[in-house]
Amino acid sequence: MVAQSAGMSRSPDVAVIGGGIIGCSAAAILAERGATVVLFEATAIGAGASGRNLGAIQHPFDPILAPLYHASLEHYRRLAVTDEAFAIPDQPVGVLMLNRDADASRRQVELLSAVADLDVEFMGADAVAAAEPSLVPGFAACRLATGYPIPPASATAAFSRLAAQRGAELRVGAAAELWIEDGVARGVTIAGGTHHAAGAVLIAAGPWSPPLVDPAGTWRPITRTWGVTMQLELGDAAPHHVIEEDEVDAVNRPLVAAARAAEGEPEADPPTIFTVASAAGISTLGSAFLPHEPDPARIARLLIERGSRYLPALGSAPVRDVRVCARPQSADSRPFIGPVPGTDGLFVCAGHGPWGISTGPGSATLVADAILSGAAVPGELAADRGI
Repeated sequence: MVAQSAGMSRSPDVAVIGGGIIGCSAAAILAERGATVVLFEATAIGAGASGRNLGAIQHPFDPILAPLYHASLEHYRRLAVTDEAFAIPDQPVGVLMLNRDADASRRQVELLSAVADLDVEFMGADAVAAAEPSLVPGFAACRLATGYPIPPASATAAFSRLAAQRGAELRVGAAAELWIEDGVARGVTIAGGTHHAAGAVLIAAGPWSPPLVDPAGTWRPITRTWGVTMQLELGDAAPHHVIEEDEVDAVNRPLVAAARAAEGEPEADPPTIFTVASAAGISTLGSAFLPHEPDPARIARLLIERGSRYLPALGSAPVRDVRVCARPQSADSRPFIGPVPGTDGLFVCAGHGPWGISTGPGSATLVADAILSGAAVPGELAADRGI
């Protein structure tokens, strides 16, 4: 719990390390509640997965993460009211999980129908073709009433603007590390050994969080899994829904990649999952869950080749950008939030895997509550849980 100051004349109440969706939204929330905040970002706002994601806010299919998703949606809706540069659809566009096997789609509908507040329906091949004529005919689908497409970096950029408007200081280009003395987080240290004192430190550096939390290497519950996304101009062929390849093992692929990364297993033929989301005239194509940093050009070719089996227009669409990033993957696919045991004044919020944009502002609210008032974090998300 941190005592809040009345201004920036003394050390800030909270130093935040990381300028992704978690760090920026946490800075905005903390500043709104009266805390003085300095955010340290080594490279650029949204430089990692927070700026290189698919660009789709959607339900995470996990009852523990669902409240974070709903809280994040409310944050985004309020943000869209105050920031003219940020927009989110009023209603979900829907997610289509495609499968050639109609019976497999029906089984997926039955499976996901058990998820509370997630409306699920079966769509036969004719219905899919009518809804999305640019797709190859013959796919059935499990349709989910979720999916809010936004440009991939827009949410993080908007929260960084909001944080600054509320008085938070953003120091971009300042690589910071934790400063500990006598078991207490005293603040951060930046290049050259300069100390910057703070009442508390929040580490929200995504997959780079573990070595910042614990340089000794005993706290390593988050693994880096690498992804590649492409931004293309599909024009009239851009799907209206968020489109995903429906495979039985698709949801487990981040965990499989994390296991391969831990084992150092090389990738001979990297697996990819066809996903595409369109917003503001640009379609973002993914996704890969890889154990090591890939060759973006090679993965881009695979994404186009494999994605064209679903959406032929991908083969001739102009490519705007190819982006690679590391995702912070935990073993149980849930983030670590709250105080770090053994170090007073140290907090973490990291490990969201592919759900950072979908659940990040809600997670930031939890950690802000913990920092400012000592509020407890649900045990399934707590930083001190064992997995």
